[in-house]
Amino acid sequence: MTFRPARRDTAVALGGLLAGAAVATAVAVAAWPGTAGSDAAASAARSAKAAASGPTPAPDPVNETLRPKEIVLPSQSPYTSGKIVVEPLRLTCGLSEVIGTHGEQEADGQYCLIRIALTADDTFTHTFDTHTTALTTTAGASIPVSYPAQEVERQPLEIAPVGSHDRYEFDIYYDVPRAATVNGFTFSDGEGGPTVRVPLPVRVWPFS
Repeated sequence: MTFRPARRDTAVALGGLLAGAAVATAVAVAAWPGTAGSDAAASAARSAKAAASGPTPAPDPVNETLRPKEIVLPSQSPYTSGKIVVEPLRLTCGLSEVIGTHGEQEADGQYCLIRIALTADDTFTHTFDTHTTALTTTAGASIPVSYPAQEVERQPLEIAPVGSHDRYEFDIYYDVPRAATVNGFTFSDGEGGPTVRVPLPVRVWPFS
């Protein structure tokens, strides 16, 4: 008579064999060089190194777009004259000349420029003329817009019409005496609105 083990006995035997194989595999993995144990150690070392050096700061997108000598103006609430709203963005002084695609223009003193954002807070269109703007100095002078510099740099002398709730960003250039120090920007809507003064940071600009 041929002996055949019961199905239950066979299952128990196979279970024991599989359990033993799993234990043996775990021991071999732990002992084998370059496997999970060393990978975990390497990962821990990398984490410790990253923590010691600190996170890598992201590049500053503002500084990547600044032009020579240009500074970002302190954040302020927009200024309003009539229906014209102006937000000062950036300021530059100390430029001896401006160069455009079709010419160049030397300053009598130094060129300063202010970059502004302009909006018409109205359901109707309006006109903005740069001759209603000026830079003020610490000596009390008021410097008008430089039309030649505006033209060389292809910046608008006038925006007409300023669309309803549209936003425009552009530069306004001024030819300021070289010894003068700028301390403010003034504008009006040109339609009877008040002249508004925007304070600007007072600083010494290197001339070149």
